[in-house]
Amino acid sequence: MEGYCRELADIILSREALLFGEFTLSSGLKSNYYLDLRRLLGDWRSYRRVLELLAEKASRELGGFDVVVGVATAGIPWASGLALMLGKGLAYVRSEVKQHGTSRVVEGAPRPGSKCVIVDDVATTGSSLENAVGSLAGVCDVVGALVIVDRLQGARERLEGLGVRLVSLLTVEELFECTGLKDRVSL
Repeated sequence: MEGYCRELADIILSREALLFGEFTLSSGLKSNYYLDLRRLLGDWRSYRRVLELLAEKASRELGGFDVVVGVATAGIPWASGLALMLGKGLAYVRSEVKQHGTSRVVEGAPRPGSKCVIVDDVATTGSSLENAVGSLAGVCDVVGALVIVDRLQGARERLEGLGVRLVSLLTVEELFECTGLKDRVSL
């Protein structure tokens, strides 16, 4: 378990970004907890610290890359901050093709042959990340995907099947271990 586990868990709890109840996730799965990591954006100190952790993790585990690509919508602010912090290009993948203007799904136009890292806040089944990988085919070489929390519900395996490595700051098991809330959830 990473040394920053307790620190990141404290940030998530202090911003009330871990909610308990009955939730339907974007994957359609039901869950008795929800990670609303968009709430971290409301406090610049929390946002900056998580970006620092993401930058360290990306630099250490994903090697050289040219472009940070956010997944719409939750991944865009994380990708934006990370690109700025690391001095990298920025792009993002829309959830669907824009129906006006240039009709693009990838904005920011990475150059062919550039190496990209896809960024999102949470990984569950990996369908959003898989869609992003598909959208980037022929646009850039995806060297990895980076998330704050991996819910351990198939995203890692799904991306491995595409030849893409998933890196997370924490898994949900580590998060609940650090918070002492393991008994409140069913994983």
